[in-house]
Amino acid sequence: MARQAMGRPAAGAVRPRVGRRRDPRVAAVLSVVPGLGQLYNLQPVKAAFFLLATILTIGPAVLLITAGERLGTTLLHRGDGTAFLLLALGSVIVFLALFLLGLAFWASAVVDARRTAIEISEQRLSSGRWWFFRL
Repeated sequence: MARQAMGRPAAGAVRPRVGRRRDPRVAAVLSVVPGLGQLYNLQPVKAAFFLLATILTIGPAVLLITAGERLGTTLLHRGDGTAFLLLALGSVIVFLALFLLGLAFWASAVVDARRTAIEISEQRLSSGRWWFFRL
């Protein structure tokens, strides 16, 4: 996997520092806030990625629904039912896509923090991959 046939580390593999131990449960629990588990594992770039990815997907999804509700109410008061239905359908589809993507990033942050903590504690080579919802 992370090793080539000759016993040398694969390209992109990262060797954890000796003496660093991380509790996978703590890393997973900290990932309730996306990115905190990665900070616990001393991975600030991954932490920033997971935090921003989650915020930039779930945040606009919530804003879309609240703005769509206001606009939909205005359309209903004007008697424009067709535009309301099209707006409602479109905003619900986009909301679901963004929200589910945000939840996938969030769950991936938990899984990544836990797996990385295990790799660090067992002093295994990290594959350098970003785990996206691989349970």
